[in-house]
Amino acid sequence: MSAVETPSEIRAETHERPLLMRDALALVKDLIAPSPWIYWPDFLLSIAGAQAGIWFFTGAQYDWPVRAAGFVAAVVLFYRATVFTHELAHFRAGTFKAFRVAWNALCGVPFLMPSFLYEDHRFHHVNHHYGTDDDSEYLPLGRGTKADLARYFAKIFIVPLFGIVRFVILTPLTWFSTSIRDWVWARSSALTAINWEYRRPLPDDPAEWRQARLMETCCFLYGCTFFSLILLGVLPWQILIQFYAIFTCVTALNYMRTLGAHRYMSEGLPMDYRGQILDSYTIPGHPLLTEVWAPLGMRYHALHHLVPSLPYHNMGRAHRRLVKGLPADSAYHATIRPGLRYAIREVVANARGMATATT
Repeated sequence: MSAVETPSEIRAETHERPLLMRDALALVKDLIAPSPWIYWPDFLLSIAGAQAGIWFFTGAQYDWPVRAAGFVAAVVLFYRATVFTHELAHFRAGTFKAFRVAWNALCGVPFLMPSFLYEDHRFHHVNHHYGTDDDSEYLPLGRGTKADLARYFAKIFIVPLFGIVRFVILTPLTWFSTSIRDWVWARSSALTAINWEYRRPLPDDPAEWRQARLMETCCFLYGCTFFSLILLGVLPWQILIQFYAIFTCVTALNYMRTLGAHRYMSEGLPMDYRGQILDSYTIPGHPLLTEVWAPLGMRYHALHHLVPSLPYHNMGRAHRRLVKGLPADSAYHATIRPGLRYAIREVVANARGMATATT
């Protein structure tokens, strides 16, 4: 097969080794229930460690080794804490209410990234949305050019400014204009949007509007308080640069992980679940190192598209069961790569092959 693997070629290659989705679900059905005894301590320790890291990094009284260690802790643990918003998006409606409130109070609002910004993640798993223009988390990078990849990585330096613009500047404008409100919702209300042409549909549930408006207001007030403390001299202005450095590194980690999540070979047409899985990667990797760049089971992305409701703390067990229980030539086995660089290398190689094929 050539370096450029289109979805149709992938499906043709695997038509004799079906995914056996029914068998796969049977192997992991007892692992679907999330455990609050794992979620609560994991999140609380992560956000507490991130705050401690920020304290040591921004504290001018500490020597540089302490501040450097604080910076690393802040980036790694804050990244881990933020990824819990992905779990929130997959919780069954009406469950984990206290956890959702705690996450927003301790992480979402203080860092200007409330959970409603990620609730449209569900579209990424819908057959007629995945890989299309209606999927905020997808770009056909595997079918693109080097320039597309360069633009993708350039966004890393812009994304950290998103929260300030979205909640300190744009949010108060939405209170006085319905058209501005709708525009901000459509264009600036998707947290992990790598597809900047994405338009988020307006919510049809009044309760969703109310919850979003409440979190918007909290973020606006928090942001105004933060900048007021800087203007009053209570906080040093250098803290803006320090926070930008932390957020940029967190964004870089997430963008690297995202690039290794899929083949990104969609032709913009609807794709069934089998197609989603074949367009995704599974990267077990080193137990500790992989957890740094792909926390909370994000390394098992093909598995996540197979069973979106599977909680992160059971993904390792589920993966091992599928590897052992499914045929060796199954489509799930075809998604496994030994490391992140192998997945990214394939995306880049496909992009180069596509560029060569079109010249």
